[in-house]
Amino acid sequence: MTTEELNIAKQNYFIQTNGGIALPAAGFIYWFALGICGFFVSQNTWALIGFFTSGMIFPLGLLLSKLLKSNIMAKGPLTSLVMPAMTAMFLSWGMIIPGYLADVSLTPLFIAIGMSLHWPVIGWMYGSKTCLAHAISRVVLVTLIWFALPEYRFTLIPLLVSLIYLITIFGLKKEVLKIKSNT
Repeated sequence: MTTEELNIAKQNYFIQTNGGIALPAAGFIYWFALGICGFFVSQNTWALIGFFTSGMIFPLGLLLSKLLKSNIMAKGPLTSLVMPAMTAMFLSWGMIIPGYLADVSLTPLFIAIGMSLHWPVIGWMYGSKTCLAHAISRVVLVTLIWFALPEYRFTLIPLLVSLIYLITIFGLKKEVLKIKSNT
């Protein structure tokens, strides 16, 4: 496959999945709910909620896929990269759990960063700059908040991540529309 053929395959897959927006929409809901929980539950309870509900993002994305016309189960020439990308994210639990046990205040930071590790690879699969911007802005901003506003780690970090997801959805839609208009 030539570079041009690869780029065309990426664009076709990106259009076919409608930018995969069902999964960022599910991520938005997950992180927004965690942000609200941060106002009402203890830090330990928040961490346990974060751990045990993180696995709901993909099923929620599947439920949203029809509504958002985002066929996240579409097959393409690069879909074999999804599991290696997700594996990087899954491996972050080796950092998240010890972080929680050592200092519960690390949990929002570690979950926010750990659950962003797949974004650059997914972005490459789509040929999307928005995905890379999502990952970089998420890591930089949650780290800044973690240091600058420690009293808001369990509210502001998840609410910021949900906002980044919302911006990402619009960015992905804009990229899809641009590709469609150029073809």
